[in-house]
Amino acid sequence: MIGTSPGSRSGIASLVQAYAAHGLFQRWDAIYLPTHRDGSPAHKVAIASGAWLDVVGRIAAGRVALLHIHLASYASFWRKALFMLPARVFGVPYVLHLHGGAFQEFYAAQAGPMRAMIRRRLRGAARVIALSAQQREALAAIEPAARVDVVPNPVDVPAWQANLETPPPMALFLGVFRERKGVIDLLNAWARVLEAIPEAQLVLAGSGELTDIWRVIGELGIERSVRIEGWVENEAKERLLRRAWVVALPSHVEALPMTVLEALAAGVPVVATAVGGIPSAVEHQRHGLLVPPGNAAELARALTLVLGNALRRKAMGRAARERANAEFSSEVVVPRIEAIWRELAPLQEFRARAPAA
Repeated sequence: MIGTSPGSRSGIASLVQAYAAHGLFQRWDAIYLPTHRDGSPAHKVAIASGAWLDVVGRIAAGRVALLHIHLASYASFWRKALFMLPARVFGVPYVLHLHGGAFQEFYAAQAGPMRAMIRRRLRGAARVIALSAQQREALAAIEPAARVDVVPNPVDVPAWQANLETPPPMALFLGVFRERKGVIDLLNAWARVLEAIPEAQLVLAGSGELTDIWRVIGELGIERSVRIEGWVENEAKERLLRRAWVVALPSHVEALPMTVLEALAAGVPVVATAVGGIPSAVEHQRHGLLVPPGNAAELARALTLVLGNALRRKAMGRAARERANAEFSSEVVVPRIEAIWRELAPLQEFRARAPAA
């Protein structure tokens, strides 16, 4: 399996961490090779080059029965296309595990020969894994012959559950500070939320450029109600989810974000945009509220409704946790990945390790 380093700040990294925590790599004779990690361009090139040579050497030596590739759009796709080449040359089946919500835009932006190459790579994959039914439909429109399975991202459901009532009322954003994540939309909406709930607090936890964010916060005069934290993981993320009354993710483009799944698992209602695979995880008015992307007024109304109604908020939180347990928990999702591996890899070459006694 290859993809972004588990130590990177990305949804793919969180996914791989969930696989590892659930024992996928211990149960199988499988390894994970990072092909990308945070750092300078030269460092990224060195990581990718080293991983490619490693993969080529293993495939040429007959030590690879299946290559599982995590990838997204643009540079990620072209970088991973280099890893598909040796698999095709030596007849090793490969799985394309697609992340990110911009693949249609990426495909449409390419010239004709590049589009043809993308379709060939999708068609040549032993399996393409989409994160949602919406993503599967988009892939089918690009390459109808691609063999696509829907397998959502897994999430670990913690033993604890957010109580959704510890003051002050808190909305939480988790992710990268990018325009497509709707952070500026969220700030504009937050100014309206404060008109109804003056004591409310907004926490932005993530990484990215802060210049525009601080500028908008100052222009709106909401400095006292907004706190910005860096990228959070493990105990720091748990602390914020335990305190949150709602998780907000007003993205313009998404696939199936880990932030949404982590909120469901913690029993925290979600206010998000109805884009990509989010509606497949969050049922409107049951697990949270869905709004159109780029609509600050609707976003403010939804946040105010959740923050201002304890009974509704707690009912949504309970339903969210039930949804996470039933459909997105690692116990449910990881075996679906293993089923694909068993189907595609010859048993005599790719044997599951016996579970530890």
